[in-house]
Amino acid sequence: MQNWVLVLIVLVVIVLAVALFIAFLRDKSIKNRIKEKEPKVPNAQELLELLKDKNNNLNKLGQYSNLAYTHYMQYMSEMSDFDLEFIAILTSHKSVNAKLILEAERHFKQLNPERKTLLEKALNVGLKHR
Repeated sequence: MQNWVLVLIVLVVIVLAVALFIAFLRDKSIKNRIKEKEPKVPNAQELLELLKDKNNNLNKLGQYSNLAYTHYMQYMSEMSDFDLEFIAILTSHKSVNAKLILEAERHFKQLNPERKTLLEKALNVGLKHR
């Protein structure tokens, strides 16, 4: 009787070890798939180049604006005039609407109130190129 209990315990331990190993492998593969699906965040220069594309639609411009708001500090550390160039390019784009322009201007002014006058000048430059 003791031998059967011992064999049963060993079998349960082996099954649990195999199940744990399979769960570990699945978890690792899921993490790898999630990392592959995460979009790469472009740097400041790349974002401005993406924004300049004439084939962008309003939806794409909105996505780029959201990226600019989210990573504002990073982009400003890469390029000191990132916000000004972004506003000028966005404003001069043919697919943009007034709501998105005002939203972008408002966000940048909130993020850095000291640059209000510079942002207004960049807005005017963009409107002249429209």
